[in-house]
Amino acid sequence: CGGCLSGPALRMLRELLGPARMPPGMTSQRITFVIGAQRLTCDPKGAAWIALRSELDACLAAEAARAGAHVRFGQAAKLERRSNGWEVFVGDERITARTVLVATGTSGLMRSIGIEGRTERRPMIAQQWFQLATERMPKSGEVELHWLRGGYVGLATSNGALCNVALACDAKAAKQKNAFQYLRMLNPEATIWSVLPSDAPQRFDAKAAAGFPWIPRRLGDANLLLIGDAAGYAEPFTGEGIAQAMHSALCASRAVMQGGAVLRNYSTMLQGRHQWVRWRTRMIGNILRTPLVHALATRRHILPSAWLARLVGHVHGMGT
Repeated sequence: CGGCLSGPALRMLRELLGPARMPPGMTSQRITFVIGAQRLTCDPKGAAWIALRSELDACLAAEAARAGAHVRFGQAAKLERRSNGWEVFVGDERITARTVLVATGTSGLMRSIGIEGRTERRPMIAQQWFQLATERMPKSGEVELHWLRGGYVGLATSNGALCNVALACDAKAAKQKNAFQYLRMLNPEATIWSVLPSDAPQRFDAKAAAGFPWIPRRLGDANLLLIGDAAGYAEPFTGEGIAQAMHSALCASRAVMQGGAVLRNYSTMLQGRHQWVRWRTRMIGNILRTPLVHALATRRHILPSAWLARLVGHVHGMGT
């Protein structure tokens, strides 16, 4: 959905692009985490960058094309298996490449090429939209992450006019309700609803997503590699999805440049890194879902706010 790049993702982007070619955006001055009555604010000290997802995508696509890749971003495409590997078809155009990188989120494309994902015990649904920023929303360059019973709501303002709103909840529990309705029903006392109209998804034309967490059983086939969210996105609670996605692309590029058994080398590199990340994010997600945690968070001053702010700063990836 865009929003905030922090910690490893931002360092990676700055190293790859340099300051002159960074996507449009701004350095975040403040990140706030809210759970129950606890409102914890930390200064990312230059380790967080707020950018619109569309502008970040366009920047990365331009850099890939600049490096010599054939990029078909935002266009309908299909894949066909040949004796020498996979080929890409975009309209009447046929693209034969030594390596095909597929970054399609959690769409059904992976299943169409024979790659299945592991069934997750807690599937999630999400919504995202933009609305005009009000005085009670994060100011330009600020981010808020609200951890609620059953899910979360994130706010990020990349300019003075628009605020990016993204939320997700447990799909099985929500059943026929959308994510926004379910979280409002489950957390009627949450302060976040004072800045989001009760009809916000309809009023601001919210986009929906489902089918995650997604963990593919294999990371590619022949000359095809899955990168981005397609390579596995475990938990959204810590806000590290972009970092995981970008790291998968970095591993893929290294495997391609090394040559040899590209898919095997890529799988080894990525699984070695992501195994720890998935375990940690899943553990954090399970903690933030626990009713006892939310019950305790309704009380004030359980632990010193400064200590908690430093802790959640590390959880969000700014201290790693």
